Amino acid sequence: MVLSGHQPNYWPYPGLIGKIMISDAFVYVTKVQFEKKSWQKRNRIRTKEGWTYIQVPTITKGKFDQNICDVEIDNNSDWAEKTLRSIQLLYGKAPFYNQYKDFIEDLYSKKWDMLSDMDMHIMNWILDELKCDTKIYYDKDYNFEGSKTAMLVDMCKKLDCDTYLSNLGSSAYVQINEFTDAGLNHKYCDYICKEYKQQYFNFEPGLSILDMFMNIGTEATKEYVTDLSNFRFSELNKDMPHEEN
Repeated sequence: MVLSGHQPNYWPYPGLIGKIMISDAFVYVTKVQFEKKSWQKRNRIRTKEGWTYIQVPTITKGKFDQNICDVEIDNNSDWAEKTLRSIQLLYGKAPFYNQYKDFIEDLYSKKWDMLSDMDMHIMNWILDELKCDTKIYYDKDYNFEGSKTAMLVDMCKKLDCDTYLSNLGSSAYVQINEFTDAGLNHKYCDYICKEYKQQYFNFEPGLSILDMFMNIGTEATKEYVTDLSNFRFSELNKDMPHEEN
């Protein structure tokens, strides 16, 4: 059983959704420190000229060490209405806009208090749209012990999984020997942003999965994010080899 985990992201990029869908189980990790300039509160959507951020204002003053699960949204502005208008302006003529407009309008009509609640609502809707059958867990329901690699090992043990799948970016702190010493396996995956059809010329990589939905629709998006050729994988319990130029 392959387990992966990640912090809830705001309209995440396709690689995160793909990693979830190719895992047997996934954990929302919220009891870790919030980063102010992170994908937890913002992401990128397409403009005619390139890309722009959509983001959620958060209350961080005097809360430098708060966990993601404790981050409150700053609702002292009309950020939701502005975001909705931006999406309508930039994607209103996209091929599949009408397929998702009801969810988007409902999303931004609600008053959200906690950032993680909104992020997980969006991500769970995405996974439901893609008919994802991965088992979803929430760290609030467990007492995962340790930090960094030790916490990932404990997650595997408590959820009865034998292999952990990490983003390549996690290599900065993941210690593979901690998995193997515990009788577990580890593997890295690296998302490759292959081109798909966008409504504007000159393909823009690294955007939210929202852009993919709007341009190619649900079925094509599912094919894209579950296509293993869109990922690089390490060998089991090995570091990811460098790409050849």
